[in-house]
Amino acid sequence: GSLRRWRASGQGSGDSGALVTSDLSPSGYNHSVYLTALKEDADGSGSVGAGRVDVDKDALMEQKAWEFAQSTVKQVGMYAFMMYMSGGSVHIFSIMMTFTGLYQPLMAIFNSGKAFERFKGAEGRVKILGPRLLYCLIQLSGLGFALYKLANIGLLPTHISDWVSGVQVPVAREYSVRA
Repeated sequence: GSLRRWRASGQGSGDSGALVTSDLSPSGYNHSVYLTALKEDADGSGSVGAGRVDVDKDALMEQKAWEFAQSTVKQVGMYAFMMYMSGGSVHIFSIMMTFTGLYQPLMAIFNSGKAFERFKGAEGRVKILGPRLLYCLIQLSGLGFALYKLANIGLLPTHISDWVSGVQVPVAREYSVRA
């Protein structure tokens, strides 16, 4: 290979310190392709393909938002399985698991704005409404399973007998008296 040689000129011709290129490019590198790309660069910023990089970055951030929204299926499924395995009777463990299954999806839905804030990007161009809705729907399914579990173990007032204490006794319209 050839070595880099620096040319120093004392005449002040402007090329002082210019690199003398004699086959210094790596194998497979074509400098004319780079120069053609620089000429095609519309904004003249010197960064080849800068607009495409921003679009690719936005698409990547949106894809990551979708992946994050879909990854909650595993977490909700885990909670549903744990609630199922805790049994159908009223014990402290089953009650704790069920209330955790209620609390976790509610807090996830309320904090979904903070969870998806990191995917918006610097200018906020990334569309996160779809992934956020999917995230909330998945969390609502976990909440639905927790409510189903509460109803099955008898802690959710769903029958009329659960509300009997609140029903007023009707006033009698007739009285019967023994003669």
